[in-house]
Amino acid sequence: MYSLLDSLIIVLLIFVRIVVRAGCLGLVFVVYFLQLIALGLRKKILATTLLAFGSRLVLRALGVQVFVLDEANSLAKKTSKPRIYLYNHQNPLDLFVIQGYLRIPSLTTAGLHLRWIFPLFSLSALNAGHVLMNHMDSFSRGASVHRASDVIRKYGKILIAPNGSLKTSILQRVSSSALVLAKKHQAVIVPLLFSYNNLEICEKDFYNPLVILLRRLQAPKAKIECRVGLSTDLDCPVDFRDREGFRRAVQAYYREQKESG
Repeated sequence: MYSLLDSLIIVLLIFVRIVVRAGCLGLVFVVYFLQLIALGLRKKILATTLLAFGSRLVLRALGVQVFVLDEANSLAKKTSKPRIYLYNHQNPLDLFVIQGYLRIPSLTTAGLHLRWIFPLFSLSALNAGHVLMNHMDSFSRGASVHRASDVIRKYGKILIAPNGSLKTSILQRVSSSALVLAKKHQAVIVPLLFSYNNLEICEKDFYNPLVILLRRLQAPKAKIECRVGLSTDLDCPVDFRDREGFRRAVQAYYREQKESG
């Protein structure tokens, strides 16, 4: 059992944690608004750099450590073929990892939710190369694939969550958009595996970023690990029209990763 002194120490440590993280979060908003100023002055590269720095600060403010394991140096290596990265989107904080650490343009719905705490977030995300979509709107989903093509032509890569929604596991649903884009651009498909430690977020809070921020201020440290695979890890069908074969290949990979721990 805890003594009174132990309890007071615990309360004090939690208080210090909240103060430090709140201060860091305040710095996040300073950096974000500097990014908006840079965007307004048409300093697009500076704005993107500030957005990436702010994304790393967000995770630090929330007590989240990030580890990127890329043994083949796939993220930095330049290749003649475009790359389409897939990942098992499971956590609302994934976008900050993508923007802050991976620096890969992505297909994302974050513009629908983060605008409530980061004004004009959609403009910032578009400047960084992300494709914004509304997963509940069939027209938006279709148009986003066409915009993703433009991103691949410009950057040579894009990141896609084939499950399409936080509430739907990649073992339940796999969109064929990555396969369509791979065929169109003769691209290779590379899987990423996101795993989380001590970072449980209630499903009802998935699309409520303010609640997530407030609850993480006093929460224990957490970890997000991103493991970059190889294009040969996916047993993709030779026939690009085989969407069902693609779904099976993607789900087999992530199921095997989950079972192996």
